[in-house]
Amino acid sequence: MKFETYNLDRWQGELSATLEGLQRNNFTERLLRKDHTLWKDQDREISSRLGWLDSPLRMAPLLRDYRRQAEKIRESGINLLVLLGMGGSSLAPEAISQITGPAPDWPRLLMLDTTCPAAVEAVSRIAAGRSTRPLFLISSKSGTTVETLSLMNYFYHQQQEIHGPAAARNFVAITDPGTPLEKLATGLGFSLSLSGFPDVGGRFSALSPFGLFPAALMGLDLERFLKPASASYHLLHRKEPLHPGLVLGSILGVMAAAGRDKLTLLLPAKLRSLGRWLEQLLAESTGKEGKGILPVLENLPLSEESYGQDRLFVFYEFESWPDIFWKERLEKLKKGGWPLIHFYFTSEELSAHFYLWELATAVAGHFLGINPFDQPDVELTKKKTRELLRTGETFPPDSGLLSEDEDHLACQLKSFFGNNNSGSDYLALLCFLAPGDNLEVALNNLARQLSEKFRLPCVWNYGPAYLHSTGQLFKGDGGRGKFLGLLEDSQADPGIPSLPGSPALAGSFRQLFLAQALADFTALKEKGRQVMSLRFKDQAVETIFRLGEIIRKT
Repeated sequence: MKFETYNLDRWQGELSATLEGLQRNNFTERLLRKDHTLWKDQDREISSRLGWLDSPLRMAPLLRDYRRQAEKIRESGINLLVLLGMGGSSLAPEAISQITGPAPDWPRLLMLDTTCPAAVEAVSRIAAGRSTRPLFLISSKSGTTVETLSLMNYFYHQQQEIHGPAAARNFVAITDPGTPLEKLATGLGFSLSLSGFPDVGGRFSALSPFGLFPAALMGLDLERFLKPASASYHLLHRKEPLHPGLVLGSILGVMAAAGRDKLTLLLPAKLRSLGRWLEQLLAESTGKEGKGILPVLENLPLSEESYGQDRLFVFYEFESWPDIFWKERLEKLKKGGWPLIHFYFTSEELSAHFYLWELATAVAGHFLGINPFDQPDVELTKKKTRELLRTGETFPPDSGLLSEDEDHLACQLKSFFGNNNSGSDYLALLCFLAPGDNLEVALNNLARQLSEKFRLPCVWNYGPAYLHSTGQLFKGDGGRGKFLGLLEDSQADPGIPSLPGSPALAGSFRQLFLAQALADFTALKEKGRQVMSLRFKDQAVETIFRLGEIIRKT
């Protein structure tokens, strides 16, 4: 695995001093000893959050059993893996699935990380298909994630209607030891319950059971898959050369301190899922105490005039698949003088990229003076969601139903985005919408139009998934974001059944979905952020394109 840097000469003095400081202060040795004072002198709990460092080695004794279980499940006729999880419990398996797997004739992975009623019903239809034999992977580190438990209850009830008492055989739990989910899985008779590593946080769990057991079920050779990550771990024990994760993390920290805190990720389409994993890792880890590195997934190219002096670019390309148009984009950035990190990627090294970025994120947190292993603002939206479900509120009080009065809407949007008295330096679309390929095209286009119109980075992600990702940064950074909530209120309203031993949940997915949207918009406002929200009925793709056209004309 290798990367090159360009146009960093202006910061070379700081970078050299930073790397020398790491060596002088025995950073690597202290890291391997799990020394919490690398981040916070008083926060000893950090030491119990560093299990990801040797996770590739700790996985080795488990791999043979994982393979045996995977072959047994495959031989039973399972042909679809439905992963129900949020954030770190789902993004790494999805990246592995889309980049390297599944192996031929092994089950494919379908990930569901939303409470959107239409999306739940769509997966429900697939899972109930005549030729489909699904296995549901219920993945939650804490075992209390409300979205995951709600989805589990729904699909368990569905499978009961199809298979009766045998439904439990189609469920596997992946959770930490002793969690409510582990107890629930035992009580319901799940076919299997796997334990995660308690000293590995969710967003650092790619190379733990949360990431690797789903990979085993897709037929991957995990011993081969983990070799690059294990080699990366062993490299930490060598004094020379300096580990690339330390170099990368130092660059991120130095550049963020210099105001280059918009890490713009340019990845080919096949690596977009890696980008979403990176987005969560970096944003949730660094966005706190008024600081943060904002990952910007740029899926459509912008004009260079749209870029400000807060950008640091990360460019990925496949080493064995040269793309002349992709290379032209790279050369344009290099010639334009933009600071850039250039990665050559091979799918055989995916595990090493997971490890590299986990290490770099921890190092960047050291330079930012924060604890990269907590998420202090995530609970705020959860608390407000519970309150709203009790009171029965649904829509944001200031959100308007998207009307035909385009002139009025254009004035609202112009006033919201054009008024930058607060010094906002990025825009975010909070998309409580049903995920879909065509919708992603529309959202990418809208983000590009907003970026070029207002000369600000624009990011977007689906709710409620972003609550376990960039949601921490949105509330924990210096208040520099401006947020447009997009809420689709469809008529689909699947109920959330209760199960013996399961906690009380919302009555339906529509109630939960709307409550989560309103809760986060409210939480952001209470944090002093600028928020505007729009809701509409169905036809999300057409509506998003229409919004883009209105913005273009304003």
